[in-house]
Amino acid sequence: MRKINDLLITESEKYVSALLAEKLPENIIYHNFNHALLIKKNAEIIGEQSKLTPDEMNILRISALFLNAGYVNSYEQSHEESAGIASAFLAERGADQAITGHVSEIIRSARMPQSPKDKIAEVLCDAEMMYIATEEAIEQFDLLVDETATQQPNTRKRQFFEKGWINFFTTHTYFTDYGKAVLQPQKEANVKRLSERMIRQKLLDKQEGIEDKGLTYSRGVETMFRITARNQINLNSIADNKSNILISVNAIIISIIITMLAGNIGSMAKDIIPIMVLLVICLATIIIAILSTRPNIITSNFNEEDIKNKKVDLIFFGNFIKLDFDDYLTDLKEMLKDDDHLYSILIRNQYELGKILSKKFRLVRMAYNVFMFGIIFTVIVFILNYLIINPPA
Repeated sequence: MRKINDLLITESEKYVSALLAEKLPENIIYHNFNHALLIKKNAEIIGEQSKLTPDEMNILRISALFLNAGYVNSYEQSHEESAGIASAFLAERGADQAITGHVSEIIRSARMPQSPKDKIAEVLCDAEMMYIATEEAIEQFDLLVDETATQQPNTRKRQFFEKGWINFFTTHTYFTDYGKAVLQPQKEANVKRLSERMIRQKLLDKQEGIEDKGLTYSRGVETMFRITARNQINLNSIADNKSNILISVNAIIISIIITMLAGNIGSMAKDIIPIMVLLVICLATIIIAILSTRPNIITSNFNEEDIKNKKVDLIFFGNFIKLDFDDYLTDLKEMLKDDDHLYSILIRNQYELGKILSKKFRLVRMAYNVFMFGIIFTVIVFILNYLIINPPA
């Protein structure tokens, strides 16, 4: 039976990445693949401090990678789903049944309220909760609350979920010695900061008369922009990856052909036509793929009057780098005072990013079409070359 080794961990990482990219709902903005990698990283830190053996560390890594996989099927039963997905994956790859069962048990133990039954499970549970004790706690907390709120968007205020999570963090304790000694004090300091922020926000809501209006407009807009931006970043990454694949494959083909021609140009004279056709097709594919990934910085000319008239996007780096820092700071503060202007700029940014993505995907599609039909055409030319132009003697 197969044990968990580095190769199986690599396979697991690729599998989970593809699964979440394809099937994870768009409103799951916290429990995504980046979060799975973060848990794996945290687990390795705590696992080393807890002196886990190499085999135990590998079991821990697999469990961490699959912890979020279940969100593709269910939000409430995600850990149960994750355990099932992990079991099926490991069984398909011939992993030891005892190890497979152990991984499933560890994943299930991380469900709230956490109930670890061994040292590895304790490390995973603490790794999942380690983020609240880090410098990124506020950002991660906001993503978690926004995600939780989207599960019941019309029945509860965002502040309800925020208060619920803060109450949970207040009573939560870590299981490992490292968690108790190092993470617990940091977590308590961050929870205090979150509590103070929530109180300040509540006071502001009272002043603005929106205490009982449910999800405020600004919070809803923030969630929308966050989800949209994250989706566009993911789509941009997908397009670039596809382009890079085409560039790499065709560059290898061109290198091989040139190397072969350099030393055997005489003996390959009969095949020169189909070879040149293939070279041209590969070159055209690379050019189109590079065009899809090549940065294109668009700048505009503006003056102080344009800034005062709110005609300049100060969020875009191509604009604000033209200003001195003091002028930029002053103008940005003025912009932040006007919600309508700020949201208009953000909406315009999303629109412009969408146009860029559309162009990029058109070029990527064109490159794939050139490569696909080009390969077909090359094969036809090779066949015609052997049957008609240069038939075998």
